[in-house]
Amino acid sequence: MDQGRAQCQRRDLCSRGCPFGGYFSSNSSTIPWAKKPKLTLLTDSIVESVIYDKALGKATGVRVIDKHTKTIKEYSAKIIFVNASALATNLILLNSKSKRFPNGLGNDSGLMGKFIAFHSYRGIVSAEYDGLKESTTDGRRPTTSYMPRFRNVHKQETDFLRGYNVEIGSSRPAYPVGEENGEELKSNLLNTAPGNWSIYAKMMAETIPKEVSHISLDPVKKDKYGLPQLRVSIEFDDNDEKILKDFFTEFTEMFTKAGYTNIKQIDTERKPGNENHEMGGVRMGHDPQTSLLNSFNQLHHCKNVFVTDGACMTSTSSQNPSITYMALTARAVDHAVSELKKGNI
Repeated sequence: MDQGRAQCQRRDLCSRGCPFGGYFSSNSSTIPWAKKPKLTLLTDSIVESVIYDKALGKATGVRVIDKHTKTIKEYSAKIIFVNASALATNLILLNSKSKRFPNGLGNDSGLMGKFIAFHSYRGIVSAEYDGLKESTTDGRRPTTSYMPRFRNVHKQETDFLRGYNVEIGSSRPAYPVGEENGEELKSNLLNTAPGNWSIYAKMMAETIPKEVSHISLDPVKKDKYGLPQLRVSIEFDDNDEKILKDFFTEFTEMFTKAGYTNIKQIDTERKPGNENHEMGGVRMGHDPQTSLLNSFNQLHHCKNVFVTDGACMTSTSSQNPSITYMALTARAVDHAVSELKKGNI
């Protein structure tokens, strides 16, 4: 209530960040809430790099490009959180080069940009149901059902590692509007029964982080702002193919036993990077030789820089990861404030 958020209006405007505040998002919750005490939000500002001072042994600010004028301005800060989304965070840190860090800020181990992973959305199983003709839907439906991972949960039971979650939705198609209008259209809409119920199951599978799955800065190509373009070297592997096959098998069997018909297995051939929850590249860990961040999401070699978005992850699990990022961020902020008060950063 204090945030001015309303209940879901079933308007299906989720992708806009929900202007009604019916579901939790940055647009409807965290940004308005952060602005209440004091928050300066700079729009049309592109972060070029983090500035490192070798004499001080820490970062002193960020270098920003104005989107419209392309002029560069520097902002100073005692603590810096780099949360630009996983791939962009990697780009910024890799581009934050200095004499101390020629390969990117804090990248003494050379691991920055490696062990990238994501979620696979390639599988969909759809079907129809000839029943429940007395029921239909009311309004739009912005939400779906969710089936948690059920493979390899308590023990390794398949020939692939990890598993997948499934989003399930259903609808009953209304009368398809064609060329008619006026009284004819009105009559058809009022008197034509909807078609059969349709149902779909959509896979969201975990992929395995691998050193060969990496991103790097292109040594030649730059974007219109002068930033190096990102080279992405990621692809599906044999484990991903086995997960997809298992999903098709399991849900075809489920839908068949449920009495559904016209069952279809659809490989969307969706590519990595297409809104797939990218993670990794600036991984957490205790050993600076095998990780970039410590347990509080600080760069091992630059303690006043924190990374708490998807770049910090060492694996993807199979769930939506945003709440995990938020928990890590809250924990890191608490630690950062404590360390700042102690004079440690």
